Amino acid sequence: MNQLNSNSISVPRVSSRLQSLGVNFPFMVAPMVGISHVAFRELIRSYLPESISPLLFTEMLSTLRLPNEKWDDLPGPLTSVGESGFIPQLLGNEENYIAGSIEKLLPLHPWGFDINMGCPASHQLAHNWGVRLLGDIDYAASVVQVTKKHSPYPVSVKLRAATGGQIDLEYLIQFTKRMENSGVDWLTLHCRTQNQGHHGYAHWDLVGEVAKALTIPVVANGDIHTWQDAMDLLFQYQVDGAMIARAATARPWILWQLAQKLNYYDKPKNRWETSPPWTAEEEGQEYFRAVLRFSCLLESYFGDTPFALKKLTFFVAHGSRWLLFGHAFFHGVKRCQNLVHVRDFVNDYAEKNPQPMCRTART
Repeated sequence: MNQLNSNSISVPRVSSRLQSLGVNFPFMVAPMVGISHVAFRELIRSYLPESISPLLFTEMLSTLRLPNEKWDDLPGPLTSVGESGFIPQLLGNEENYIAGSIEKLLPLHPWGFDINMGCPASHQLAHNWGVRLLGDIDYAASVVQVTKKHSPYPVSVKLRAATGGQIDLEYLIQFTKRMENSGVDWLTLHCRTQNQGHHGYAHWDLVGEVAKALTIPVVANGDIHTWQDAMDLLFQYQVDGAMIARAATARPWILWQLAQKLNYYDKPKNRWETSPPWTAEEEGQEYFRAVLRFSCLLESYFGDTPFALKKLTFFVAHGSRWLLFGHAFFHGVKRCQNLVHVRDFVNDYAEKNPQPMCRTART
């Protein structure tokens, strides 16, 4: 039996088709390149009430490389000891590489596998995967079929609203129905086009239309800044879940906020607080504490290394955009030479420059 399905003790608070897969908490954190590694997932979990176990994704993993990679050659572990509820995201299109990647990952006990059909990076498109699959229904369906063939766990697809810049709702529904008929268990729609990347307006109305057209669960992703945004998607657009991406680097406690809104009032393990930060001022204070906590987690997994410092800097580059004066904070972190220096800087900066967190990211 799937690990999360057997261990979850949550009571459903909302109606969602994800419950058919044993998922009782409809909010999750997205796969993000350079961010969704083991230390980041542990940071997110440090803010989770003990009664929930949401789905958290890995960074996208190349199926061309993964089967032949040696675990000892990686800069750190892919997962923490006993980690459950995590989903590796696979980037690929050939059966032998997909099969080899799944076989290699199964001993880690993932909850499921996700197929990347949304990455817009040009160097990935050269391999005919990522968002390129969205342009060929038959080809994409075959990728779903071979992944389902080799996976004993649920398989999902994460896709964009369109290749290029023009949205064709009729084609999008046709495509997603074909994925459903090919056996995919659920899908996530990033409500932006390929040309938009991670910027601009996310077309939330599209995901509502797709959700109505399918019988499998449909999760929305894109332009979610706060817990209110995630709730709006769930209840106003009748989707089955909401996937938070870069806002989780600013608000790693966002799932805790959502949990309390769904009446999960138990507190996270090893924390004395009984409630997450709510006000802009409280969130601004907690952000600096989260950066400190994250620096310690990075050091525990990767050592005080240039690799760990790079991961922390990348994390701050995204999350600080929600701070009122985040630009100055980010440039201060960039000047640090190691994680110890980062902690000294953050403690000093937080004391001298308290500031609120903004509702949306600042450009």
